Amino acid sequence: MSSSPTTSTAPGTGADWFSPLQPMRPVAPPEVEGRRFDFIPGYNLTTQPRFQEPVDFNALRAFADAYDPLRLIIERRKDQLCRMPWSIRAKHDGPGKRPKVSALPASVRSRIEDISTFLRRPDYDQPFRPWLRQLLEDLLVIDAPTLFCERTFGGQLVGLQPMDGGLIKRVIDEKGRTPRPLPWTGAPFMWSGTEVNRDNFTSLGWKVEGGLIWPPAYQQILKGLPAVDYTARDIYQRPMNPRSHKVYGFSPVEQIVATVNTAMRRQFSQLEYYREGNVPAGLFALPESWTPDQVQRLQDYWDNLFAGNLGKRNQIRFVPGAKGAYTPLHEPPLKSEFDEWLCRVIAFAFSYPATAFIHQVNRATAEQHEEQAEKEGLQPLMQWAADLFNEIVEREFNSNDIEFAWVEEDDIDAEKQASVLTSYVDSGVMSVNEARERIGEEASLDPMASVLAVKTATGRVPISGTAKTDNEKVT
Repeated sequence: MSSSPTTSTAPGTGADWFSPLQPMRPVAPPEVEGRRFDFIPGYNLTTQPRFQEPVDFNALRAFADAYDPLRLIIERRKDQLCRMPWSIRAKHDGPGKRPKVSALPASVRSRIEDISTFLRRPDYDQPFRPWLRQLLEDLLVIDAPTLFCERTFGGQLVGLQPMDGGLIKRVIDEKGRTPRPLPWTGAPFMWSGTEVNRDNFTSLGWKVEGGLIWPPAYQQILKGLPAVDYTARDIYQRPMNPRSHKVYGFSPVEQIVATVNTAMRRQFSQLEYYREGNVPAGLFALPESWTPDQVQRLQDYWDNLFAGNLGKRNQIRFVPGAKGAYTPLHEPPLKSEFDEWLCRVIAFAFSYPATAFIHQVNRATAEQHEEQAEKEGLQPLMQWAADLFNEIVEREFNSNDIEFAWVEEDDIDAEKQASVLTSYVDSGVMSVNEARERIGEEASLDPMASVLAVKTATGRVPISGTAKTDNEKVT
């Protein structure tokens, strides 16, 4: 059916019969267009990070520290990324091989060395790997990794200091987004209902740099009070999992809060079982000939032995029945399928293999799970870190032609790789020197090493020579 306008003039006599009618006219000013989400009025007046969220930063950290498997998985993920080698290199998007460092211009080599030197020790007292572990901790637990930019009086970056992201409250503009810098000539202007001018911009938390005026984008909350204003030039806070209807990120720990809460209570019940002693709660049957008074006197005697210790006193209850029969009230809370299920859910949230927490599996399955989990879990972390470092390289070092890159390890089995390369060389798919380059060896000076050749019973025959012989036979 067509949705073209009807030519009927009488309402309700054509296609508009019992129609949905026209929508109500918008009441908001045109400037509201593009607002990211429906935030509460006066959002920036709050002094508590994540004040609208059911779980705050402190609770997320408590969950991550209290449950052992969760903490172990977090530390393992940090280990995996921090052991990865990295490099600063020139960008190469065109065809052909990446040029060697020696072939780059001297100015590019100098900038590569300067950036590499900076990232090897981005903070004054910390090398790269311990520094990165702090970022990953806040990324995986609260999704608020934060770096403070230490600068000279001239504005040059000299250090990136990790900060507690749980103390940083985000400030939003009228669109519900992180405030952006504005070109400023000194003329007064309105921002979120307040006039900003030469006399008050400093007291309002604004900073002027290079013809731009930077509004406050973050506030550090200390002792429950807003202590310091930071602009987007002072702080790098890059959550990995932002959402359009939220101001803060959504960490893997927050995604499994209910599961971790259940697992913690399960762990506490197991601890309590072993802490109670070697006499678990149960019923002890006495001979049937005993009278109720005799049973009560024995119970009183037993309870008096543990006077003042209600936990011990209430463990054994004497009842009439078969002589000497002991019946536990509940089974020992040892490891069960439910414990494995909890560990599976937690490991899945971090894309980490749950092999260490479940029943044994065969080697092939374990290796497959390990490889799949590394691709699904480690690769996103590598991409997040590379994006952050490349943003720093571009903004702070004015180097759009240089990038940070992880040097991924080659997990190919050496024997399998040798067999594949030998097959390629013998069949004329690649030359000997191309195979040597694959394994990191220098090219051979022998001219035959750069020629595509086929291995025969009488030796190696160049492809060009083989083709000529075939043509002669056809002729």
